[in-house]
Amino acid sequence: MKKIEVDTLIEGGHSMMNDVVMDTARELSGAHFVVKIDELLKERGITQKQLAQMTGMRVGTISDIVNGKGSSINKAQLFSLMAALKVTRMSDIYEVVLPEEKRKDYLMLQDEWVNNREMPVPVKEMYKKNVLKASGLSLD
Repeated sequence: MKKIEVDTLIEGGHSMMNDVVMDTARELSGAHFVVKIDELLKERGITQKQLAQMTGMRVGTISDIVNGKGSSINKAQLFSLMAALKVTRMSDIYEVVLPEEKRKDYLMLQDEWVNNREMPVPVKEMYKKNVLKASGLSLD
């Protein structure tokens, strides 16, 4: 299992990613992106090379995925991995783990949003900030 901190992903993020995306992702500082493919390979007794042959991906691509390198995976690759490894959920391959306080806060805000059908105040504030930033205006 490979854990990658969100902050590390952001620092090494794609150079073409805009500031609004990066700033919004920073809200999850302290969270981890967990890659579980190495555990699946061990459980199934197969190698990265065999997985590459099963999926049609390059061995280097499989290695990058297993080691959490690169910033993206396309949906066809994800489906190919799921089919080859016979898993039923994306979370069997990848998972995002939030810090406990952030998780509790998000669950509360999620419930509020669903129940009231209105954006919670922190979401409205983020929305306003991001719209202004994207349009080149400031909050002041």
